[in-house]
Amino acid sequence: MKVAIIGAGNVGKAVFHDLQHINMIGKITLIDRNKKKAEAEVVDAKDAAILWEGYRPKLDFGGYEKTKGADIIVYTAGSSKIENEDRMEMLHSNCVIAEEVFTEINRYNQDAIIICVTNPLDVITMKIQQVTGRAARKVIGTGTLLDTARLVRIVAELLDISNQQIYIPVVGEHGASAVSLLSTFRIMGMTMDDYLKSVIDTDADLNVKALENTFKKGGWKIVSGKGYTSTGVSAAVCRLVANIAADTREILPVSSVLQGEYGVRGVAASVPSVIGRNGIEEIHEVMMTDEERDSFLISVDTIRQAAKSEGIIG
Repeated sequence: MKVAIIGAGNVGKAVFHDLQHINMIGKITLIDRNKKKAEAEVVDAKDAAILWEGYRPKLDFGGYEKTKGADIIVYTAGSSKIENEDRMEMLHSNCVIAEEVFTEINRYNQDAIIICVTNPLDVITMKIQQVTGRAARKVIGTGTLLDTARLVRIVAELLDISNQQIYIPVVGEHGASAVSLLSTFRIMGMTMDDYLKSVIDTDADLNVKALENTFKKGGWKIVSGKGYTSTGVSAAVCRLVANIAADTREILPVSSVLQGEYGVRGVAASVPSVIGRNGIEEIHEVMMTDEERDSFLISVDTIRQAAKSEGIIG
């Protein structure tokens, strides 16, 4: 399997290096407008590969022509400067960049599955799907996959248990309007209330609003400390690439342009999706409470209005 990464910034570099540890990938190409920078990253990685034991893929760099033959294209390019905790500030500039990039890529590759990382993620996912004309389920935004991971980590640390015992998906926008589906929250198969009661033998409750505020602020805390996020985002990309390469059909909360699911059509938003060799293989609708569905649709409308402002939808 061949993977092309667009953008050699902080996220692109992290993805480039982390993907080298996935055995199912035969070749990784790093593409950036600054070819000298991309070449330096590749040569540096080739030197390091001599010292690593085990399998290592072939590494390459170049222009958009190098996307030819790629099975997966990971898009990380565009502005990443965020002020006032609002990803939408980058909306117009990143839409322009995405259109330029994928108009060029379409000359060389019209079949690859595209994984979008660039913010505002859901709208950029819509823009890429519009420009490339690919099937909606072959253009995937990492969406709320990382938001879900942050929420799971917070709950695991709070309860001092393994994160592998926790299930609680986040849906909607990769942003402030994201919705945690607390009605589906399970710890070792138990509801949150049942688990807490089994542990402390009395009725208890978690401060849900505090949990939501904490996971939604997680990215900004990282940005304020190191200036950007990269490691978690790269892990989300690698999880998706590995699932596509191995055709695992794992269910993950990712963003794609919905085709009537949950009553939404033509807008990209994150929902639990079956990931396999063809991208998103299936979307089975999960049960939501009336309150969760209302919040989800409000989140979708936030994305819809932003997309309208860029003329992506009418």
